[in-house]
Amino acid sequence: MHLNNLKMLTKMTFDRNVIVSLYKIYNIFKEDRNFNVSKYIKLISSMLTGEKIVSFEDKYIISAFLPPLLSKAFYTNIMAVEKPRNIFTQQIYAKRSAPISMYLCLTNKCPNNCVYCSAKNRINEKELTTEEWINLIKDIQDMGTPLIGLTGGEPMVREDIFDIVGAIDDRSTSTLFTSGYNLTLEKAKELKSRGLFSIGISLDSYDKDKHNCNRNSEEAFDFAINALQNSRKAGIYTMAQTVIVKEELDEEKLFKLFRLAKENGAHEVKILEPILSGKLLNQKDLDKVLYNAEDRKKLIDIQHRANKKGNLPKITTFAYTESEEKYGCGAGTQHSYVSASGHLYPCDFVPMNFGCIKDKAIKELWKDMNALMGIPKIGCFAQKVNKEVYEKSKGQLPLSKEESINICKKCTSNKYPKYYRNLQ
Repeated sequence: MHLNNLKMLTKMTFDRNVIVSLYKIYNIFKEDRNFNVSKYIKLISSMLTGEKIVSFEDKYIISAFLPPLLSKAFYTNIMAVEKPRNIFTQQIYAKRSAPISMYLCLTNKCPNNCVYCSAKNRINEKELTTEEWINLIKDIQDMGTPLIGLTGGEPMVREDIFDIVGAIDDRSTSTLFTSGYNLTLEKAKELKSRGLFSIGISLDSYDKDKHNCNRNSEEAFDFAINALQNSRKAGIYTMAQTVIVKEELDEEKLFKLFRLAKENGAHEVKILEPILSGKLLNQKDLDKVLYNAEDRKKLIDIQHRANKKGNLPKITTFAYTESEEKYGCGAGTQHSYVSASGHLYPCDFVPMNFGCIKDKAIKELWKDMNALMGIPKIGCFAQKVNKEVYEKSKGQLPLSKEESINICKKCTSNKYPKYYRNLQ
C-alpha cells in the first residue's frame, strides 16, 4: 500500500461517519448466508486495490466506477437488486435492477468536431424535451441507478441544463461531461447550487495545438483550461478527461498532462482509450491509434506509479477499471446510455437500439436489454462488435433492435471479471 492511501485510510479509520457506514453496509449484507466477515474484508479490499482514495467535502472517492462513499448514492448502488433478500449474492453475480451508471446524451450538437467522437451520424435526431428528460431522470432514479452522467455532444449548449441537473436528487451522484465550452464561473456555481457533484472536462494534451487539432477548434484548449479552473472555484469535484491514442502513450507526456491538470484545478484525471466508433471506423493505420494488451498494461503501470505521488491528481484509467482484473466491461449490465432521441444503447460507443423511452418505460427496456447482454464481459464490447454494427446499419444508426439482438446472442460470456469471481 502506498503512502497516500495509508494516510487516507488512517483518516477514514477515525472518521465516525465511515465506521457507521461500514456497519450499516454490513447489516444490509449479513442476512445473506453467502456473506461473512471474511468476504466483507475481501469486498472492501477488492474495491480499494489499485485505487487512490481522494476525500472531497464529507465524502471519499474510491473509483469513478462507484458513487462516493458516505453519499446516499452509495446505498442506492447496494440496494439496486431485484429481490429484497440475499442482496450480497445478487451483487456478486451482477444481478441488478439498474445499471451502476447511465449516461444521458442531452444533445448531439457540439461546437467541436472531434476525431474520435462516437456521436457522429446522429446530428439529425429529434432531441427529447426538457420535460421528457426530467421524467426519464425520475424513472432511472426510481429503478435504482446510482450514477447519472449528462453528456453529448456538448450538454452546455442546452439552455435548460440547470433544470435538468436540478432534477437529479441525492439518490444518484451526478456528473456533467463537457468540452469546457460555455462553462463560466457563474454557470459552474449555478450547476453546483443545483446539486451537480462532478464535472469531467475534455483535455487531450498538455500541448495546446495538439488538443485544438483533435477537437478541430482553435478555442478548445482555452475553453478546457478555463473550465477546469471555474469548476474547482465553484466547489465541484473536477476531472480532466483525456483520450490517449496509442502513439501518444508516453509516460513523460502523460505526466506533463497530469501536472497541467493539477495546476488548473483537477482532482482527478480520467484516461480513456480510443474506441472503434465514429470517424475511426474509416481511419487507416489504426494500429497507431487502438491499444493492444501490452499498451493497456503499460498504461495501467503508469496509472499506478502516478497514484503513488502526492503532487498529482488521482489517476483513473478505463484500461484498469474495465479490465478482467477489476470490474470488466459493463456495456448493458453495469452501464447504459440513452441517446438524444431517447433510445437505449448498451453504452455510449455502441449504437445498438434496444427501444425508445417514448414507447416503453426505461425500467422495462433496460431489463430486456440486460437479459440479452448477460454478465459483465472480459474485454471491451464496443471494440468487439462495432465494425459489424456500423456495417449492418448501412449508415442508419442506431442499429435495429432485431439486428442488435442477433449480435448480442453471438457475444455471450460465462466468465466473470476478477472482482466478481473473488467474491463468489
